[in-house]
Amino acid sequence: MNIGIGIGSLNSTLRFDNDREVDVKMSTVSLSGSWLINENFSFRVGLGVILDGSMNPKGKTKQDVDPGGMVSAGLEYVVFVGDGLIPFIDLSSNLSVSFTKTQDLITDRKTNYFASDLRFSARVGWNVNGNVFPYLSTRVFGGPVNWKLDGEEVTGSDVHHYQLAIGTAVRINNFSIYGEWAGIGERALSVGFSLPL
Repeated sequence: MNIGIGIGSLNSTLRFDNDREVDVKMSTVSLSGSWLINENFSFRVGLGVILDGSMNPKGKTKQDVDPGGMVSAGLEYVVFVGDGLIPFIDLSSNLSVSFTKTQDLITDRKTNYFASDLRFSARVGWNVNGNVFPYLSTRVFGGPVNWKLDGEEVTGSDVHHYQLAIGTAVRINNFSIYGEWAGIGERALSVGFSLPL
């Protein structure tokens, strides 16, 4: 079993009913665990906290995001184990839900926020001397977001249903640190570490 701790930030745009768009920013911290099922498959679960953020409907009052929670579970499949210039390839799927409240900065009124997300990922990376693992990743995803906008219960989703990211992991003995930046599609930044138990 491996355990990991990560921090991240998200910056994207949601489109709700009647094409109403809302810019969203959130920062999170999470705890994850992964277990090898066999030499190809691993199972992952995660628990996280939404620390803060903002929801900014275009042309309307900005809203603060209160602390909230996240839960996730997924599978990863190693397609090919590479070495040196020959890349490794893996595929993964992940289902997550997040929940919090938002607060109108003028009226102080609070509104429930609930989002679910199913995403599929493909990653290509390189094993550099067994210590450094740079990679490229592409993800497609979708899932409804439930919120209240202009006093109306609305459903929406990200205007982008894809994400392109670059990252790297560095192994120091049994301890690993990683960083990832996604600048195309859904924008995100994350850093963290993991170690075996």
